[in-house]
Amino acid sequence: MNINEAAKAYFEREDVRQSAINDLAEIIAIPSVAGERDGIYPYGRVCAQALDKAAELATKYGFTVENHDYHCMSVLYGDSETEIGMVCHLDVVPAGDDWSVEPYALTVNENLLMGRGTHDDKGPFIQSLYTMRFFKESGIKLPYTIRLILGSDEEVGSSDLEYFVTVRKPPMFSFTPDSEFPVCIGEKGILTVEVEFPSLPEGVDALRGGTVSNAVPGKAFAIVKADKELENTESITVHKVEAGYRIEATGKAAHAAMPESGVNAINLLCEYLVGNGIVENSGIVPIISASTGEYLGKTLGINAENDDFGYLTCVGSVIKGDPGKTVQCYNIRYLPETPYQEIVSAIERAVAPCGGKVTVTSQSDGYFVSADDDKIKALTEACESVLGIECKPYTMGGGTYARWLPNTVAFGSAIESERHYLGDERGGPHQRDEYISEKEFFGGMEIYSRALSNLAGIL
Repeated sequence: MNINEAAKAYFEREDVRQSAINDLAEIIAIPSVAGERDGIYPYGRVCAQALDKAAELATKYGFTVENHDYHCMSVLYGDSETEIGMVCHLDVVPAGDDWSVEPYALTVNENLLMGRGTHDDKGPFIQSLYTMRFFKESGIKLPYTIRLILGSDEEVGSSDLEYFVTVRKPPMFSFTPDSEFPVCIGEKGILTVEVEFPSLPEGVDALRGGTVSNAVPGKAFAIVKADKELENTESITVHKVEAGYRIEATGKAAHAAMPESGVNAINLLCEYLVGNGIVENSGIVPIISASTGEYLGKTLGINAENDDFGYLTCVGSVIKGDPGKTVQCYNIRYLPETPYQEIVSAIERAVAPCGGKVTVTSQSDGYFVSADDDKIKALTEACESVLGIECKPYTMGGGTYARWLPNTVAFGSAIESERHYLGDERGGPHQRDEYISEKEFFGGMEIYSRALSNLAGIL
């Protein structure tokens, strides 16, 4: 029996499958939302508890564990100085409301394993740990050491990996199971800027929209004075208030990496203000309207595209406007070939006529690896052999640990055909009723085992 056949047989064993589900339940039960430092715990006690639970599971199966001062942790299999990394995170986003199941208790619903972190990224941790279990319990010695790195700050800022590289040498090649199969060979750079404009036009007392910088805003409102009756529209609701009118816009929220699926409520609101003569068709509201009404960055003079990544995206995500000043936030996913300073300079030129001033609030470089790289081919072949379909490497606007650790790509563990059982608004990472299907869960273990075996053949 070859390694691929052995892996398939191992992950079909009922005792292995039930053990993996039980272990997933233990780690899901910990609400590990990263918080403020608490003594020796950089991201709070609850994230430390998740690392401790992971160490307990890894030790139970005979692996060596290294705790990197509770910033992150490593689980090791092998004794070679050459290392291949698998990089996961145990922190999660807050559960939020309106779940149909308890978010911090694993629910097995037919073929779905539901709970906060099942897909992002605790499920992939268990997949990675069980991949290591397969090699260890099958007595298969690889020509490299597997280093499973477990972080605690991916959802907030990835300072955990920044710490890791100060205490350990990064593996010679790594993958992070925090995206979709097949292999993500490139991620756009991510730049967030705030543009501070002068005060709102006369008659507008407040202008608000969006809640987070990395999303197309689904809601926005303004408080205005008007000398005429204002009417509702399909996307606008008007309420009389003591100060005049409260105008509420409803769009469609979407991740900033995929703005095509959203409708920007800030744009809808600004268009209404201009269209109803509440503000003039010049000044800051029109430029905010134009820049939030498209997502290619044309208004700000930063549009760009290439064959590998497609086009730059620019989302006007959060606005806070008061009589004193107005601040509009933009989340930009840019081509890695472009220095971000050039983008900032272009925005400064675009907003200067309206008195806008630009501040960079966050920035991270993207990456790109050729699809012809032997290591990428090794991962791609593993994916094809298990899924039975042609798998082409892809690029994306989303961000993973791959941008924070050298020689790293995103690889799984989502399977596109498995991602829509609960519709578009539920079941995904950061959504209500988050899940990983059993096909993804156990199929991913088989893919990772084959991938590591393939890598062994080319090193």
